[in-house]
Amino acid sequence: MPLRDALARTVPVAAGPVSVAWLSDDRRIGVRSQIELLGELDRERTAGLRRARLKQFVLGRVLLRRLVEELFPDATGWTVQPGACPRCGERHAGVELVGVPARASVAYAEGLVVAAVAPSETVSRLGIDVERDAHDQERAEELRRLIGASRENVLRRWTRVEAVLKADGRGLLIDPGAVWLRRGGGWIAGGAQSYLVCEIDGPQGYLISLAWSAAAEASAQPPARRLAGPAGDRWLA
Repeated sequence: MPLRDALARTVPVAAGPVSVAWLSDDRRIGVRSQIELLGELDRERTAGLRRARLKQFVLGRVLLRRLVEELFPDATGWTVQPGACPRCGERHAGVELVGVPARASVAYAEGLVVAAVAPSETVSRLGIDVERDAHDQERAEELRRLIGASRENVLRRWTRVEAVLKADGRGLLIDPGAVWLRRGGGWIAGGAQSYLVCEIDGPQGYLISLAWSAAAEASAQPPARRLAGPAGDRWLA
């Protein structure tokens, strides 16, 4: 499956390009033949996945492989593997690229799989998130409880928060309300690491956000004082 068959977008960032691509999960694909191309740990993970989740998982790995092949056409012998869980140490969290100097992230929503890859010489941390842009009052209320109320679309803000948490590497081990968002950037309360955050113009009906840190970037300090409201509201620089 050539990458040109996917909708793809390269995002020019200050630290260098982050390549982002997505695929609808209704795309026909030989799942079993693709499983044979996965690394050992990924193959083990597929054993317990139900059919729909299995297809999304495999599509995510397909996208990652194609993005790496575009960025590093001469690379050989590299693999994709699940990242180490910050809670238990087992490899079932996030995604890592082994044998190629790149960072990666993958996200799933109903009907869509999204992946991002960037050279590690320019990007030290990377996270991407996607949500289906559909009205769901129960879901919206749940997210407001997690990240607070705002005039901004709560699903949009949630994708930005999640992208930062995924770039950080600890995910929901961190309180989502501790993520601070401000004018294209983000921080986690109490930490010195800063993130650039942007929205990706993806397929209609989906909200996609990307967060990354430049490898050579000096750690920026969080805003001096939070004025009011939940994460992402008003700030005093």
